[in-house]
Amino acid sequence: MIKITDIVKDYTAGDSVVHALKGISLTFRENEFVSILGPSGCGKTTLLNVLGGLDRYTSGEIEINGKSTKLFRDKDWDAYRNHYIGFIFQSYNLIPHLSVLENVEIALTIAGLDRKTKREKAKEALNRVGLGEQLNKKPNQLSGGQMQRVAIARAIVNNPKIILADEPTGALDSKTSKQIMELLKEIAGDHLIIMVTHNAELAKKYSTRIIKLLDGEVKSDSNPFIIEEKQDKAQNQEVADEEQKIEENNVKIDEKTQKKPKKDKKISLQ
Repeated sequence: MIKITDIVKDYTAGDSVVHALKGISLTFRENEFVSILGPSGCGKTTLLNVLGGLDRYTSGEIEINGKSTKLFRDKDWDAYRNHYIGFIFQSYNLIPHLSVLENVEIALTIAGLDRKTKREKAKEALNRVGLGEQLNKKPNQLSGGQMQRVAIARAIVNNPKIILADEPTGALDSKTSKQIMELLKEIAGDHLIIMVTHNAELAKKYSTRIIKLLDGEVKSDSNPFIIEEKQDKAQNQEVADEEQKIEENNVKIDEKTQKKPKKDKKISLQ
């Protein structure tokens, strides 16, 4: 789970300061499909970059699974981006002289895996996005939708906790956009996806949560995380653990009972 509290991001432009984010506080669930909507210049992409560790926040706090990032050094941010985050960009950011398979494999380079393992994982990710038959093609041999699928495969190949998508359907036609959104919705079943988009219609249809930004501030949140959810989850786990203990004790009692020699039943003569 990722939590941001009073996040401020300021940029210096000449003699003036641009307040891109003005004290944003949000908590994201482990598995949900979040769309961030708002006009150009409202801070959507800045927020995404801050969440992904591509841009440092001016003040506030980001917590990942309860651990604060305030004292993160460069190597900590590198590890966070490499192992915890998957990025999907509007412009795909594929390397033109590499094959589809190699473009996905490159995301595994920092993982220190051997060549065979990298290839297997890359093929698995490409099969998941429906490109198992396009492994040896170059990006310029693919359609826009196929290139975005390669970008998605590259984003998920490391099995990150969070997928950050910046206008993933912005360069696609409506039919292909729906296909990509269906794919992202499926991936959101076991990932947190945070997507920046201008397309309110697609966001409403496929997202489980819509956050609207304006002038660097949150104006609405369709499904905010409530602290009671965390408490309920903890209580449910405690109940489940207690039930498990009772069940294990009952099994032990049954085993002891079965080991005892059976006594002859008394026959009633009355």
